Amino acid sequence: MVLVMMFLSTSVFMWTLSQNTLYNEAIREKNQLESDVLSENVQVTNTTYVVNANDQVQISVDITNPSSLSVQFTTLWVYASNATYTGYNFTKLSNVNVQGGAYLSRSFDMIVEGLRPGASNSYNFSSWLITGRGNVVPLQKSTSSNIIIAQTTQGIGALMMDFQNFTYYIVSGNSLTNFPNGASGYIVSSGGSNIAFRIILTNLDLNKRNILLYADTVFFSIFPTTPQQVRGSYWYIVNVNEQTGAISNTYTPVNLAFNVPTAIYFASDHAITPSSPFTGAKPLFTGTTPVNLAFIGTLGSNPFGQNIPFVSIKVVS
Repeated sequence: MVLVMMFLSTSVFMWTLSQNTLYNEAIREKNQLESDVLSENVQVTNTTYVVNANDQVQISVDITNPSSLSVQFTTLWVYASNATYTGYNFTKLSNVNVQGGAYLSRSFDMIVEGLRPGASNSYNFSSWLITGRGNVVPLQKSTSSNIIIAQTTQGIGALMMDFQNFTYYIVSGNSLTNFPNGASGYIVSSGGSNIAFRIILTNLDLNKRNILLYADTVFFSIFPTTPQQVRGSYWYIVNVNEQTGAISNTYTPVNLAFNVPTAIYFASDHAITPSSPFTGAKPLFTGTTPVNLAFIGTLGSNPFGQNIPFVSIKVVS
């Protein structure tokens, strides 16, 4: 009887000890999970919304993770509304991970039934991301964007240029060679060939309207060849296939959505029309020359025109 009682007591003690160990382990895991949830400090800023087609909205964000923990995003929610419409949707995400201390720029395409591109400026958007640990991260707009937009649109016009990304290409037939890399546009060595220029434009209209650029949009330069005598060279806007670098013989107005940096190409010696297809253009002269950009088109439903005193370039033979 004594041996039986000792065996039963030992069994109960060992079971109790194992259960206590499991309990303590579960508490440690729960505390660690809670600590990880509280330690997530990811921020999503500079959010922009563009309605590309009926029911489709593109959301672009900058994600910063200042903590030491890796963060995985599992779900994106978006809510849109205006005076007559309310809609929302969510999408499951995969491979959206931000390592600790990392920065990521990302775009997401969402379907929200009832969205219309023509009314894109009337929508109020809000959205949020769900992390793998269950945290909700709101998508914030840039707090400094209003200052930048106001300074640009009220000072020089709705279009802002990226002066650091200015590229030229040698044109062979209807194709841009060494595409998409090209070479710095500040020093142009044409070797007598046709050339093309690429600039990056951002539409910062205060009312977030789209801008359409017409075929009359031109990149032009004035060469001071001799005293009191100048010569000009012109490159009109063209459509370029972003996958192959091929220049189209026809022209479709380029659409600049609000706050979306867009590559614009200039390569034709005349404004392209249905009866006058693309023809390449040469610099014609050498030396240092100032360059201007003259934009013609529409801003929303209104006529639009803007000139940007651009850069100075040096053309060598």
